[in-house]
Amino acid sequence: MELSAANSSWSKYWSNMSTAQPSPAQHAVRAHAVARFRENQIRLPTFAELEQPHTIPPAIQEALREIHPDDPHPLNLFRVHWYNSADGKSTVDVPGHLCLPESLTGVKAPIYVALGERFPMVGSHKVLAAYSCLAPALVGGHFDPTRQRAVWPSTGNYCRGGVAVSRIMGCRGVAVLPEDMSRERFKWLQDWVVKPNDIITTPGGEANVKEIYDKCHELQSPDVVIFNQFSQFSNALGHYRITGSALGHIFQAAQQHNPDLRLFAFTSATGSAGTLSAGDFLKEKFGCKICAVECTECPTLLENGFGEHNIQGIGDKHVPFIHNAMNTDLVAATSDAATEALAFLFQHPAGRTYLRERRGVPLEIVDQ
Repeated sequence: MELSAANSSWSKYWSNMSTAQPSPAQHAVRAHAVARFRENQIRLPTFAELEQPHTIPPAIQEALREIHPDDPHPLNLFRVHWYNSADGKSTVDVPGHLCLPESLTGVKAPIYVALGERFPMVGSHKVLAAYSCLAPALVGGHFDPTRQRAVWPSTGNYCRGGVAVSRIMGCRGVAVLPEDMSRERFKWLQDWVVKPNDIITTPGGEANVKEIYDKCHELQSPDVVIFNQFSQFSNALGHYRITGSALGHIFQAAQQHNPDLRLFAFTSATGSAGTLSAGDFLKEKFGCKICAVECTECPTLLENGFGEHNIQGIGDKHVPFIHNAMNTDLVAATSDAATEALAFLFQHPAGRTYLRERRGVPLEIVDQ
């Protein structure tokens, strides 16, 4: 695919992907997946169902009431969308979000923040990226769950999402991540992997993405499929359709209360550039700008620079292959000092008191 400034580029790629026909060898691999899923009674949700969860069959919606969102149950795949309720057990009409007021941001325009914490199992929308990569590989006959391992290189949440969907689909997932990532990530992985050695650590921390892929190069074999989120176009396509549509729904809901609103910009950390592709959808539908955010200490797009920092998951030292860079309008930077100070402000009683009493930030925002 040639990436260009044309807003319809993802739409055309989606159409081409939908009509692609597997080879005879891929048909055989796909047959193995079908047999495994039939044996384990696994049904994969379509991207259309995840885009519009109300179209999920009523019988599945009813069955989900008895399943905890964090359980490794196949039906939790039908919760890999933006419309989960706060407790994750039901759906809502409009995706969960916050509207940040001027008293907090200093900006007159309302800023809407979508809540990725409502996704199942992982508490992050990176499980959507993982599903968007694994499901097409299974359907297209590019991954055999009966004999191959799915390797998920990441600095954290993507590999967690990959391990989660792998386990649910009855295949073996392997996480490759830097050794200095948070203890919470490693504790979660220990509880979810099939074997302890399915957690592979590499030197460094958040900024050491290259070392992850050096390890993946060592792991390459016929029995391994590496799901590289930075080059998997299905990562971008899933977010283009599912995340883009959900974010557009949030804006349209806000417009119902204020018809004069117009969507000025969509912002997202660069990361793997999967979430950024939601901006392509929003630009196509609403004419907004796309702003990519990176860390001041590692200004790859801004200054062709690199460095160490502590903002986990923001992206580092390279431009992902799937980043539709020619359609990106703005690049902004934030420092890890700023993000850590903001986290402290919201988590410390003195900080919350300051926000409420000195800045006039509404209680429902402070308590989130």
